[in-house]
Amino acid sequence: MKVRPLTRPRPQRWKGCLSVVLALGLSPVGFASPAAELLSMRVLPEEMVLRGADASRRFVVLASFADGLERDVTLQSRIWVTNPSLAKLDEAGRLRGLADGRAELSVEFGGHTARMKIQVEGSRRARPFRFARDIGGIFTKRGCNDSSCHGSVVGRGGFKLSMNALNPRQDYDRILRGGAYSVLSVGPKAPSPPRINLRQPEQSLLLLKATATQPHGGGLMFRPDSAEHQTLLDWIRNGAPYPEEDSSERLEKLEVLPGEVVLAPAGTRQLLVIAHFADGHQEDVSDQVRYVVSDRGVAEVTQSGLLRAKKGGETLVIIHGAGRSSHGLRVAVVPNPIVDYPPVARSNFIDDHIFTRLRRLSIIPSQLSSDAEFLRRVCLDLAGTLPPPDRAREFLASNHPHKRTRLIETLLESPEYVEYWTFRFAELFRVGMFAQNSAKNGQSYWEWIRESVTRNKPYDQMARERIAAQGEQGPVMHFQPVDEFREPEDVMAEQVRVFLGRRLDCAQCHDHPYEAWSQDQFWGLTAFFSRLTRLGDNLDFVVIDYPGGHGPLGKGLTMIHPRTRQEVEPRFLDGRLLPETERSDPRKRLAKWITSAENPYFAEAAVNRIWSYFFREGMVNPVDDFRASNAPTQPTLLRALAEDFKEHAYDLKHLLRVIVQSQTYQLSQKPNETNRDDKLNNSRSLPRPLDAEVLWDAINQFVGVEEDLEQWRGGRASTRTRVINLVSPDLFPAESLEEGPISVVHFLQAYGQPSRLTVPERTGEPNLRQALHILAGSTYTSKLARTGGRIDRLLANGASSRQVIEELYLAALSRYPTERERTEVEEWIAQRPSSREPLEDLAWSLISSREFSYNH
Repeated sequence: MKVRPLTRPRPQRWKGCLSVVLALGLSPVGFASPAAELLSMRVLPEEMVLRGADASRRFVVLASFADGLERDVTLQSRIWVTNPSLAKLDEAGRLRGLADGRAELSVEFGGHTARMKIQVEGSRRARPFRFARDIGGIFTKRGCNDSSCHGSVVGRGGFKLSMNALNPRQDYDRILRGGAYSVLSVGPKAPSPPRINLRQPEQSLLLLKATATQPHGGGLMFRPDSAEHQTLLDWIRNGAPYPEEDSSERLEKLEVLPGEVVLAPAGTRQLLVIAHFADGHQEDVSDQVRYVVSDRGVAEVTQSGLLRAKKGGETLVIIHGAGRSSHGLRVAVVPNPIVDYPPVARSNFIDDHIFTRLRRLSIIPSQLSSDAEFLRRVCLDLAGTLPPPDRAREFLASNHPHKRTRLIETLLESPEYVEYWTFRFAELFRVGMFAQNSAKNGQSYWEWIRESVTRNKPYDQMARERIAAQGEQGPVMHFQPVDEFREPEDVMAEQVRVFLGRRLDCAQCHDHPYEAWSQDQFWGLTAFFSRLTRLGDNLDFVVIDYPGGHGPLGKGLTMIHPRTRQEVEPRFLDGRLLPETERSDPRKRLAKWITSAENPYFAEAAVNRIWSYFFREGMVNPVDDFRASNAPTQPTLLRALAEDFKEHAYDLKHLLRVIVQSQTYQLSQKPNETNRDDKLNNSRSLPRPLDAEVLWDAINQFVGVEEDLEQWRGGRASTRTRVINLVSPDLFPAESLEEGPISVVHFLQAYGQPSRLTVPERTGEPNLRQALHILAGSTYTSKLARTGGRIDRLLANGASSRQVIEELYLAALSRYPTERERTEVEEWIAQRPSSREPLEDLAWSLISSREFSYNH
């Protein structure tokens, strides 16, 4: 029933409001800059359900000001409940349910009003005791089950707890019976005493250690007169029960409101941590979780979740809740908020997210890139190649208002696009001679990728085909073992890392020491690959999921848990067991689940990886290491980009188009005073070193020569082949190391080409070997003087020095030389007896420059 009060009740404030404000060093009437106009206000959460007897929840009132910041004005606001018989504000400022029904919270601040709907239900139903929540929550709140204490791999002091109470039944058994943890067996490594004493509850080690009555490595955790001590003591006195678990009360996720926090110096913000349960109900656990700040010089947070800024910068607040993996929240402190922020043009939703955040951070994005900057950048990013000088002239001279959009479409439909993104996925999927044991096998795999890119096959379809591949051609070659047999656990871990962006490797021998992944989850996923079988030899074979299981010696392969020694059944990451009726093709079922809409990881992992190709790093970096302590730099954008990718049926060209059409992508690299030090928020283009293969091809393209790629170990390539076109570049040295100049293999290795025997990782860091290549390597030196090269052809055709200079700049940098550059080079050439040698020196200086070897 809608509540419509005839008269407004008197606004309610809780006791101690003014004293709290003054204690925090805040102004009772607000603390925004005098020039910052109040624009709007809101209440979080937008609506609230108070469920159960004596249920209570926090709320926060946020006001938006003209300097771009939102401030917590809860303590300065006038607040009342429209129906005080249903709910009230207690002395701590929490809303507390009294009787079932609907009410409304009204808030006034600075002439603005906001309302929040309240629903009270089950107000006479006492909340049942739950071990995981009520006992495990104490361990989590106090850090007892943290990875640095009893939640570590083997525990501490002979006592092991699951990290963040992820396995409450296991915790209960160890508390009740004692016994230290053993990695390789279910039984305890060594005897240890029970942690509770049912006959004398006050003498329980659990209490004596925590109160430092007995020596405790962790020191004092809580005092004997604390609520935690009383809860534990009452539980032990009642016989230390473990009530039957109710699946409807399983914790599904933690949500933090607001999702991103930007503060002024000395500003505060009450964090709201909401626990979402399987049956759909929510609880406020803001004072039941543990907060850890990565940089306490930037901000600090109290045990109840009150965040306070200290100095300018960014930090991560990691929130640990009982029964769930941790949650990472990014917090920024803005030292000098900008009131008169200039308008910034936007092209799509990427800009909406990026520029809205930049406004809050008082960071002004750089100006739009010049046509020359954009031309070179987008050609390298979409097609992996430099624009030819004649195309550069044409683009730079054009006045067409949509020439950038037209260029993007031209590139997306070009053969170079197919070649470049075939290379990208061939690297990600690890195509090569050594990875597939023969050039023939690698070629089949590579051709499947090329055909997929040419057809613009949806990415989820590519993933399903790769994960579930069977037969003798194409993606099935991924499962060709390098050695006699490739372990199923290694195969599984790679699929999860590539397609879900998670690293489960640490959970192979024990529960993950830092994340929510358990050893049981690891082997449950591995069981999907237990029937993976290769029949035949290295060249002629088929890969199938053999119905009865078929091991390398033909004796059958049963997946055995390394600790329990029990057979493991296929189980999805969310805990669901694969039904018996669907086990004839388990990898097909796994592939369907990985790419399904119900899986929150697949789309985010995909767009994050693609984003990294255009912005130096992913929003999560490394791109396949999603975890609470590595929270995304742009969490709302990451979710929005993933949703857009799903809504457009995982269309890769659509994703690339959205990225490169954004103003964010097209920003200049030139900094301004506000974004000079920004490296996290995409306020300008950050220079990215060209990948080794792209750099090699760019040098050859600039010099105007075709590399002579020899036949080696069964591999064959045309002299017209670019390195990015090679199925396995390490098979094609340009010249043998014994005969003279260094090979293409060594060049690629020096510039960071990763091995394809493992999931690829590039560093891009400069090193001494690169410097030696620039100074003495044939790639940078003797190629410039080759007959038939660019300089040789220009001079043979009678081009003047000015024309050659212009051509070299356009070919290398996609721009004309500045007047100063042109004048200095012409004067330098005029002082030399021959123009050829100084032109070769100019060419060397161009390809040796950072402007050439980086994409800006």
